[in-house]
Amino acid sequence: MQYIITALKSEANPIIDYYGLKLSGLSNFPLYKNDNFTLLITGVGRKNVSNVLNLFFQKNKVTKNYIINIGISGGKKGDCSIGQLFLINKVSDEKSKLSFNLGSQYSFSLKNNEITTVSKPVVDNNFKGEGLVDMEAYEICKTVNDLEGLNRLLILKIVSDHMDMKHHISANQVESLIKQKIPVIDKLIRDIRKLQN
Repeated sequence: MQYIITALKSEANPIIDYYGLKLSGLSNFPLYKNDNFTLLITGVGRKNVSNVLNLFFQKNKVTKNYIINIGISGGKKGDCSIGQLFLINKVSDEKSKLSFNLGSQYSFSLKNNEITTVSKPVVDNNFKGEGLVDMEAYEICKTVNDLEGLNRLLILKIVSDHMDMKHHISANQVESLIKQKIPVIDKLIRDIRKLQN
């Protein structure tokens, strides 16, 4: 079984369509499944992530399976381009300044970057840290680390904006960004499944 986490339905839709996932009625949160995949939609922000993942992990043991978070992020103009995909190797929390290192022993031939989880969207280019920003990655790491450990957690982020008001992003744009990267995501998943066998 391959586990995928997204925050937004628009991030999930291209994955749901590509793998033919069906909504499961056996959950208090959006959960899509087939014989090979389980996809959870947590909602935006730390509290939603913590609640959904804790509920899910109470009922499901995912040991020996990779967990992949797929979502959008803000990036600095000049450091990355919109639509660029990164495999995250370090996740920091803007509030606490704590961080998790996700140095997978496999690079999967993807470019690495770090990400900082913030409490509200950055829209004024006023982010002083390194790398990308999002609103969930740190909480995902924290929760998965407490429940399962981080050795099989992968975080994929696609740059959706340059942290400025000029690029307010719609649900359709989010879907388009994820859909464009489905071949890369699918290759990663196939590579992971070889490791799990």
